[in-house]
Amino acid sequence: MPPINAPVLPGPAQTQIDALRKQYHGLDSLIARLKNLSGGTLAVQQELARNAREESKAIESKIENLRLLSDEQDKEADRSMILIMLEKIESQFKQQQQSLRQAILTSKQTIDKEAKSERELLLKGTKSAIELSEIRRRGASKGNTGEYMLSTSKEQNESLSRTLQLMQQEVERTAHSAKIIDESSRTLRSTVNEYQTYDEVLKQGKNLIAKLSQADWIDRLLIGFGLLVFSLVVMYILKKRIADRGISLLGYFFMPIRWFLSLLMPSLRDVPVTPPSVPTPPMVTRVVEKITETVAEKVAEVAAEPTSTVRGIFNLMDALVGEPDF
Repeated sequence: MPPINAPVLPGPAQTQIDALRKQYHGLDSLIARLKNLSGGTLAVQQELARNAREESKAIESKIENLRLLSDEQDKEADRSMILIMLEKIESQFKQQQQSLRQAILTSKQTIDKEAKSERELLLKGTKSAIELSEIRRRGASKGNTGEYMLSTSKEQNESLSRTLQLMQQEVERTAHSAKIIDESSRTLRSTVNEYQTYDEVLKQGKNLIAKLSQADWIDRLLIGFGLLVFSLVVMYILKKRIADRGISLLGYFFMPIRWFLSLLMPSLRDVPVTPPSVPTPPMVTRVVEKITETVAEKVAEVAAEPTSTVRGIFNLMDALVGEPDF
């Protein structure tokens, strides 16, 4: 990847840009090794690919840190400069990611081709060993046993060495494949266990939500019933304290009128048709005596009963308002 030509940036931003340059060069070297991989095993190719992916993730993390650093800048010029650099870095990083994927694919194809050619050589080596055995048999029949034996042994040793090397590579591939399968199996088992745990948690949460919903409705009904009872109690108190007392007070206000009318009614009934005249002294005397006796009786009753002063006054007024018994 070509170097990133950046203007002068603030100290922390410039430090991160320099670190990104170094990581870019390291990732470029890994990509080049993957592209030019020849004669290596599958384990080597996978190790290089893993290192390249880790380096790519580290670069991506530093790009994100640089973006956060741009938001922390006080000057708008520094922030704009860092954002421009980020755009260039991200475009170059995308190109590098494409190169990495292509290099991994190329190295995999190269290893597959080499494995295929090695298998073909192994088959050819077996065929050559058979042919050499036939030649040795013929040479022995002609009397050149020593020379043929030497050349045959040498070729067989070379063939066996190649076969041993191919078998070792196959064993390594098989062991690596078995390891990968074992890791995948463990991952799948752990995933299944996690999903089962999540399923149980979801069921418990569903039951809890249903119970909470029922409790919510019950609480609403209780609150509504409580408000209804409270409203009825308030209305009853208002009726007792305001409406009934207001009617009683109106009755007390009209008591003097009733008392006055009750005093006048007997006099009006006893008035003769003749022109009005002043009542005789005995009549007035009896009325006054009757009123005095009534007042005295009521005062005695009030003094005897343990009632309030206001209640005693009201009882006294009731007694006065009532029609006297002549």
